[in-house]
Amino acid sequence: EIAEKLNGILAAHGPRSTALVGYALSSSLGEKPLAASWMALMGTQYYFNPAGLEFMGVFWSHGKAIGHQGHFTAPDEEHSDVFVLWGCNAYVSHQMRRARSTIREMSENPDQKLIVIDPRLSESARMADMHVMLRPGTDSLLIRALIALILKEGWQHQDYLDEHVKDFDAVKHWFTGIDIEKSLEVCGIPYATAYELGKIMTTKIWSLHQDLGIYMGRHNTLSSYLLIILMCVCGTFLVPGGTIVPDNFALNRSTNEDDPSVWRSTETNRFPVIATFPDGILPAEIMTEKEGRIRAVITSLSNPVRSFPDANAQEEAFRKLELLVCIDCCMTETAQLADYVLPGKTGYESHDFGVFQYSYPEVYCGLKRPVLEPVGERREDSDIVVAIADAMGIIPDIPDSLYDAANNKSRMEYFAELMAFMKENPSYMPGILMITAKTLGKAMGSTMKSTLWTAFMTNPNMPALTARAGFASVDDAFQAVLDHPEGVMVGLGDTTKTFDKITHEDKKVHLYLDVIDEYIKNITPEKEAADLLPTEEYPLIMSAGTHADGGVNGVMRNPQSYQHRNPCTFLMNPADGAKYGIKDGQLIQVSTKAGSVELYAEYTYRASAGYALMPHHYGFTAGGRTYGAAVNKLTSADHLDAITGNPIWRYVPCRVKAI
Repeated sequence: EIAEKLNGILAAHGPRSTALVGYALSSSLGEKPLAASWMALMGTQYYFNPAGLEFMGVFWSHGKAIGHQGHFTAPDEEHSDVFVLWGCNAYVSHQMRRARSTIREMSENPDQKLIVIDPRLSESARMADMHVMLRPGTDSLLIRALIALILKEGWQHQDYLDEHVKDFDAVKHWFTGIDIEKSLEVCGIPYATAYELGKIMTTKIWSLHQDLGIYMGRHNTLSSYLLIILMCVCGTFLVPGGTIVPDNFALNRSTNEDDPSVWRSTETNRFPVIATFPDGILPAEIMTEKEGRIRAVITSLSNPVRSFPDANAQEEAFRKLELLVCIDCCMTETAQLADYVLPGKTGYESHDFGVFQYSYPEVYCGLKRPVLEPVGERREDSDIVVAIADAMGIIPDIPDSLYDAANNKSRMEYFAELMAFMKENPSYMPGILMITAKTLGKAMGSTMKSTLWTAFMTNPNMPALTARAGFASVDDAFQAVLDHPEGVMVGLGDTTKTFDKITHEDKKVHLYLDVIDEYIKNITPEKEAADLLPTEEYPLIMSAGTHADGGVNGVMRNPQSYQHRNPCTFLMNPADGAKYGIKDGQLIQVSTKAGSVELYAEYTYRASAGYALMPHHYGFTAGGRTYGAAVNKLTSADHLDAITGNPIWRYVPCRVKAI
């Protein structure tokens, strides 16, 4: 039925009528390449996933500077003199090996420095050698002022700029003529602090871990771009011990909005980054009356009615769809609106893998194994994806020889048969993951296994990576993953060729862009001071979402998690409580231009005065009861970054009222 309806919508309205949503969590990314294969076979480019909430600005910036959006950077913190966390609380969010031990060791090591640049007193900031507590929303202005200060003092690493940067002279005017002292005053940073920070950054090898404070902050794309320039000025970009591009066992996609074959969205004229559209535009693209609107959505590993900006607009739009299919193990708020809910397995019952690498130069891989036997008719989400594509009749015809090789021959013999088949039928390449899923995946008993194996075997970088790690072949490295449920090192990067990750022909970092040249004119102390003035209607700033130890309970959705605690509270500084007449533990109403919710206030000094925090993942229903408040009832679908459309979730003006 689903295949028939999808084919009917595609035939009547073309590929723009259909979108995939989700298929990716940070630790469960095996479905993402399958989703890309399915999209290619359907002809659609409409894809919405968590990257459209977090990484649009940083991936776009790396694509422009390095040449490939998938070549994003990570810190080589183990070999750094200084580790900088900007808008990042890695002690809680992890995202690096041995996060808590590493941060503790750095804070106690007299030969290393830990610097945290964050408007709030986070767990990481409390252990830092230097906490630069900037005013919320001023990251771009601070980075611009810091670069201007470095150039004024003549501290820049000119040899690095001359050798590795194509066009620094073309961007120097962005950092001249700006009032440094006035800029720092607006940022709330003493000149002496900025001077010390600039001195450290230009005399030490430092690595950078930026996070959602940058990715979801004001001017989030510009901030990510300016941080690349700052690292170049300091000579630490793509340098061992600095911030490098780690190797990976899976290839990441890159999309260039200047390529005429890359879609722009029908209503909002937005472009994708790493083949992902900004999630905030989804309601507009469904609700538009223009031809080419989205009419059918298939979700997996996603609850956009709670996790995408503007929950009210998302729900209204999803009700308008002609077809909504949800692959899920829970009756989520999105699934409650669906025409079909297909029962997937939980992560405890299925194979899966993640592809984010925060290690260098080692490349690790782990295949997550089922630890529980499933009850009922549930199937791995990836199997359901393949089943729908197969029912649509869009998977290429597969010869019996491939089935035979999958069932009766070695994987290398199967690979030879597969490559011969693809050479004869190059147009089938977009569907290769579907082909291996139906053949090798069936023989292995898991689509995720065949997807991971295909990622290994089709990555042109893997032979060299696995050879340096001591494996005789790429397939041997894959076998090591099967043999080691705990994960294993499958590759080793070449630390002497860090600049090889640049895909520009001249192998240099490119910095000048017309769009940045135009945008940065507005990042002046005068304009920022005016824009940051609190309004009478919404005098408080809220961070919509925060990392917490409590886990991703919006995915777990187990009400018993809250039997003895209330993790969904409005975290506010005691000074703000006194200012607005709110007591610790009191029920309050929080309002923004998008809507209002009720929840309990909680005093904490982790929240700065004037800057409150509200967690995400809550406001879900189970057994007829709602648990916590949905923060995305407070966020707006048009509060997006001007360049890439990433939501501005770490700077949401609001007001609070005691109930």
